[in-house]
Amino acid sequence: MSEYPGGIRFRPLVLLRSVPLPIWLITALFGALLACWSVLVPQYHAPDEPNHVDAVLRLVQGDGWPHPGHAFVKPDGVGAIAASPYGSEAVPYELDHAPIVADDATPRADRPDWDELGQTLQADGDPQPPGDIQQLVQHPPLYYWVGAAVLWALPGGGDGDGLRWDVTIGALRLMSALMVMWLPVLAWAGAHRLSGGNRIAATCAALVPLAVPELSHIGSSVNNDNLLALTAGLATLTIIYILRGDTSLRTAAWAGGFIGLALLTKSLAIVLVPMAALAYLVAWLRARRDDRHNRTSRTSRASYLSYLSHPSRTSQAERGRGRGTLDPDRDAPFLLADTGLRTVPTGATRAPWRQILLGGGLMVAFGGWWWVVNIVRYRTFQPETPNFPLGDYLGDDWDAYLDVLFNGAVTRWWGAFGWFEVTLPTVFVRTASAIVIALFALGIIRARDGRTRVDLLFLLWPTLGLFGLMTFQSATGFSEHGHLSGISGRYMYGGLTALAVGVGMGVPAFGRQAARAFPVLFFGAAAAAQWWSVKTVLAHFWEPAGGDLADSWDALTAWSPWSPSAVITVVWVGVALAVLVLVSCVWTAVRGDTPPGGAGPDHPASPGLGGGRNAARTIQPAPATTAAGPAEGFEPLPAGPEPTDTIPIRPSARKSAPAGSAGAKPDEQGLSEPPPGESAPAESGPSAAKGRPSSMASPVPSH
Repeated sequence: MSEYPGGIRFRPLVLLRSVPLPIWLITALFGALLACWSVLVPQYHAPDEPNHVDAVLRLVQGDGWPHPGHAFVKPDGVGAIAASPYGSEAVPYELDHAPIVADDATPRADRPDWDELGQTLQADGDPQPPGDIQQLVQHPPLYYWVGAAVLWALPGGGDGDGLRWDVTIGALRLMSALMVMWLPVLAWAGAHRLSGGNRIAATCAALVPLAVPELSHIGSSVNNDNLLALTAGLATLTIIYILRGDTSLRTAAWAGGFIGLALLTKSLAIVLVPMAALAYLVAWLRARRDDRHNRTSRTSRASYLSYLSHPSRTSQAERGRGRGTLDPDRDAPFLLADTGLRTVPTGATRAPWRQILLGGGLMVAFGGWWWVVNIVRYRTFQPETPNFPLGDYLGDDWDAYLDVLFNGAVTRWWGAFGWFEVTLPTVFVRTASAIVIALFALGIIRARDGRTRVDLLFLLWPTLGLFGLMTFQSATGFSEHGHLSGISGRYMYGGLTALAVGVGMGVPAFGRQAARAFPVLFFGAAAAAQWWSVKTVLAHFWEPAGGDLADSWDALTAWSPWSPSAVITVVWVGVALAVLVLVSCVWTAVRGDTPPGGAGPDHPASPGLGGGRNAARTIQPAPATTAAGPAEGFEPLPAGPEPTDTIPIRPSARKSAPAGSAGAKPDEQGLSEPPPGESAPAESGPSAAKGRPSSMASPVPSH
């Protein structure tokens, strides 16, 4: 199937090769930041982390994935709770909020391996208590399979449970960090595709994940929401390509695979299924609409040329060569570009049942089967865990419930660290939320065309859908038993890639010159949010009464699974990367959003870097006209830029290369579209072919 519109298909390897250096620097900085957070927050001071680690070790030790209600935290999992700083020496199995001191840490050389924790005794010599219910087996096991594979692959781990208990937790935390660190690249790719190569918008989108401190906390802890954030981000990127017209079977396969992997991670991924199906419907309707415009405009073109063929009906004035009129020279080649038509491949106008069947089949094969089995086995989509402790009891106080639902969820999205033990100030949370909402709203209101506006509305769905699903589940439980549970901001991180793209798309609404400052502003906001959060976490968890930063550092490194020198190295690498990212943001601001070579944000030069040596100059076609005005039934192109979700047919010089010549890959209409990251040859418009004034060629302005 030919590419429509935009001529760009989703090619992951080509896309990765086209990522510019500033985005790689942002991604590396995010990775270093996550690595720092993995030791900043004490072991097991993250939501459900003891159970997540125990679930991984359950698979490592061959205990499988039993039915909900039939699994309990294993004895070595209970021993890990006692060995960690989860509680205090007096109450090791209860969450302790007091600052953690260095003297309580066992020297690294004396810390037991994971498989030795089952014989842990309490301070009075009694055996440790039995483990609580393991509720996580109600979720699919993909995240835990990956964690088990990591532990099996690490050297010195024996059968996967032979590493020190703290190294085991540290390794799984770094595994989560590796999953989440790609979100800046995904956000950049989505904004780059949707904005038509706007460098400013794409860079700002890539910076958004760094500005969410809670994401750094959850992303560096052992939690299955991290794999959901990655797989949902990948699925969101493919859906953006589908909306922009890539209805190829290959992209359908990618989309189905990514959604399937997300479904094998967590039930919340179900919100991606209707989003993908509706994206295909929208792409199909757009193709049909453009095809109808083409047919109507071709008829109008033929009638107009017939009219001009009679000299008695026309005057020399009607044969003017100004821009916006059709050349009556019957010796000139017929150029569809003169009508401003969009090219619509034949396959794009067919109902997308093949794409939906292929993507749906792969979605079921990769992960949807888990939920089909649940429905057959338990008669429900996701079974409840019997005897699992409920949350705080609120009775029938729905006002209190709604307060936690809205204010609590937003706070927990931005920064509620540990087991919601310490939170960022309300003023920060509300200000940051207002900025995100305002930028996304500006992106929708000031979108360059109606199709981009619809695409941005699509990107609201993952966050809104996840919030709605979380609300439905928690409200149902609250109405039944009056206990508050199932409300957390991390449940919406599956929509973070889409949200970042929308925020980045709001930046161009401030104008070309003002938007230049936003990469630096975004980086400054992210740096301030992270610094504020790090100070808050250090003071709460590590700083003793009357202590200072040096005492906090001593306690942190004493409990860390890694040596102090390793921690210091990561910190300094992060500082160096932060300086490089700041420099790159300043350089991006200087360069602006117009890539070299004449392509601007509304005129993508190439789907790769968005400019540079590979930038291709395109022809701005004149709108189709008749004696009475624009062709009936066709929406004339504005005098400004051509919308980037359409393909103007490229005019050729009078002496063009043969269709089968090397380097050309004609599509179904005999057109050649450069693959992402490659240059397109500069083309000559009709004026160049006939020796006419250059104004007729109307090339894209270089801004």
